[in-house]
Amino acid sequence: MTTMLHYFPLAPASAPGYTAVMNGKDVWIPDDQIQNATELLEEAPGSELLEHIPMDQRYEALFKGLVQHGSDVVMILEADGQVRFCGPSARSLLGYAPEDIEGRDFFSLLGNGSSAEQQAMFSSNLAAEYPTFSASFSIRRADDIELPVEAAASNYLHNPDIEGILMTLRDVTKQKKAEERALFYEYFDPLTKLPNRESFTRDVDRNITIATNRGRVFGIMALGLDRFKLVNDMYGTKTGDEVLKCSADALRNSFRNDDIVSRYRGDKFFVLFPDIKSQDHIKEIIAKARAAFIDPFRIGLGQELRLSASMGVAFFPNDGREAAELVRNAETALYMAKESGRDGYRLFDARLNGELLERQRIESDLGQAIGEQRFEPFFQPKVDRQGFIVGAEALVRWRLASGEIKGPAAFIDVAERSGNIDRIGSQVILKTCQLAAAWSEQGLPEIPISINLSPRQFGQETLVEDIEAIILSTGVDPRRLEFEITESGIMTNERESIHKLLELKKLGAAISIDDFGTGYSSFSKLKDYPVDTVKMDKSFIDPLPSDRKAAIIASAIVDLAHTLSFTVVAEGVENHAQLDFLDSIFCDQFQGYLFSRPVPEPDFRRLLLQGATLLPRQA
Repeated sequence: MTTMLHYFPLAPASAPGYTAVMNGKDVWIPDDQIQNATELLEEAPGSELLEHIPMDQRYEALFKGLVQHGSDVVMILEADGQVRFCGPSARSLLGYAPEDIEGRDFFSLLGNGSSAEQQAMFSSNLAAEYPTFSASFSIRRADDIELPVEAAASNYLHNPDIEGILMTLRDVTKQKKAEERALFYEYFDPLTKLPNRESFTRDVDRNITIATNRGRVFGIMALGLDRFKLVNDMYGTKTGDEVLKCSADALRNSFRNDDIVSRYRGDKFFVLFPDIKSQDHIKEIIAKARAAFIDPFRIGLGQELRLSASMGVAFFPNDGREAAELVRNAETALYMAKESGRDGYRLFDARLNGELLERQRIESDLGQAIGEQRFEPFFQPKVDRQGFIVGAEALVRWRLASGEIKGPAAFIDVAERSGNIDRIGSQVILKTCQLAAAWSEQGLPEIPISINLSPRQFGQETLVEDIEAIILSTGVDPRRLEFEITESGIMTNERESIHKLLELKKLGAAISIDDFGTGYSSFSKLKDYPVDTVKMDKSFIDPLPSDRKAAIIASAIVDLAHTLSFTVVAEGVENHAQLDFLDSIFCDQFQGYLFSRPVPEPDFRRLLLQGATLLPRQA
């Protein structure tokens, strides 16, 4: 008669005893009852005592049963990540036979972009001797499809019976899809797949921050379909929905990728134009919006429907400094356009023409101011967590003949369009280097000074030679200089930009990426640039610490920057709550109104002499 080993005895896993067959059924006999049970077995026909199973084998039997019949993949890893054991569920979940995985590096199975990060997290958790830890990532199946999983790990390295990491992998594809669907419908219109009202409002808020920092003008357009109610009444709401989808596609295809098209509500669309350069640009925007409705829409059964749209446009900052105000004013202009007839547009007011005249006047004044060298640097301190000055940023200011000081928002855009930004930038670099050299002679702390390079200025062929000449003429230590360039400034001509950055570093200067996160680069690109510092843009700092998504983004930027050995500076810190959060995620340096506004050189020199903390006491 064949002896059988039963993996699921009907007794607690901790109880040693015997398995037996009695009347054709499996039974479990504890050790302390074996004598009485033997007599029963002898009397029962076809009964048999099978095998004694010690306690440790009971644990092993239970573990094997769970592994073989569970849907999760169970693995045992060595401390270096090598797979010692893999459960059979790997066949159904990952498409691998267990023996194909055993002996492999677990992290080689992970999806693109997550292997190094997860391996670092795995190692840090082991180093901290956490008993359990978990993570979410993608694992590559045998058919090369990436499968989202949740991993739970238990550290049994010091358990002599296991001496490994017990890892379970659970397929979370359905959960991920549900989360993605929920997130999509939170910010996108389900009919047209365009950003919805909430998403558009957030985009306007973000562009307000960026435009304020950079002195830009941006516009939003409210666009309403003419006589759309008649379409619904004549053809039904199903056809009306098709018209809305066709309108959304036409608008999306008419504008640039940088422009944001949104379905706001009903037959009303909004479009955000991030950077308005001139009156001609406004005319171009209106023409593109009209072009979206030149061709008729096909509405089924061979029918075509011609539509037109009315438009209202408002501009930041002239027509509003908050998202709600801008939207309201654009809608007001739209209503005015509709009252004037179909297929028309109205600007919220006529002040843009006055502003263009003002820009022409500014352009004329700039030339005179450059000749009189009226541009000078103000300095905004960079501080450590205790508020002590560890650096500064030189920020251009225009000192008028009357003594009035104008900030960059009043003239930078005009200076860039007119080409005067090159000469203004050179003046600021020269004066900053002269002042830094003078501070050294006076025995002041030799902190690094950051100087902004505009994209146009950075594109100058002779930039490096001009900076080198300034360094030699002023005698400033080039190791004290840090040049800040935006992401977009580098990506205009990536190869040439990298060469130029390397040349600046050869001079001894450091390189900083300004407003990181607001352009199109990423850490995968940034790792190839000769960069020392990353400045986290103010638009990420403003919502902290209450905005969960902003907090996650800020934490990720700091973590990844540190992984690449970059210093992280948070700009625009305005309150203690922001500072406390940024400190908790190990941000290196801080800059903002909480510590000091940009101040003229004499005031900044006094701050250096005092050497006191700039961190204000909390009330």
